[in-house]
Amino acid sequence: MVIMDKDPVELGYKNVGKKTAMDKRDFVVFAGFLILMEGVGALMGMMTAPGGAMRPDDDWFDNLVKPSWNPPNWVFGPVWTLLYFMIALSAFKVYRKIGFSQALPWMVFFIQITLNFAWPLIFFVGHQLLGGLIDILLMLVFIILNISVFIPVEKSAGLLLLPYLAWVTFATYLNYTLWRLNPDASTSHLCYIFSDNVFLCNN
Repeated sequence: MVIMDKDPVELGYKNVGKKTAMDKRDFVVFAGFLILMEGVGALMGMMTAPGGAMRPDDDWFDNLVKPSWNPPNWVFGPVWTLLYFMIALSAFKVYRKIGFSQALPWMVFFIQITLNFAWPLIFFVGHQLLGGLIDILLMLVFIILNISVFIPVEKSAGLLLLPYLAWVTFATYLNYTLWRLNPDASTSHLCYIFSDNVFLCNN
């Protein structure tokens, strides 16, 4: 892959960072990426977990037919914590090279993160196996695109996303398997979140 060996300037990326030591602004940006990934990720996990704010009395997922290789629930928390840290570090490495001056890398990055945060709402709260599958397939495409636009800027940033790609590939197949094993499991449990945190659900 020739593109991986080229300097970011040759590829059209301006304002490529040359600094080696982190300054105060770097620490603030890195903290921002960590809060976005770890903070919002943890919040979404807690809110969409069984007994969470969006699923106070919800045993829908527990009642699904699952494959024998379905991971135990305790695996997901540590895995996503590590992956979110790697995603934050990947984004920060790109920021250190080009700042926020280039639209394409950041547009792709934030689209795939939005799809990531949307998945538990669609799957666990909305009870939509097919909807979740569509979302995670789109996420998979944008993760691949994310890697492809990060690598020319900073190779290590793209490589940091490979475990994320591997896990989401596995999760996509798991979502697909659950959809096939539970053809009648999707419901009309559509919830709308309002500013006052009142949930109106059409059951």
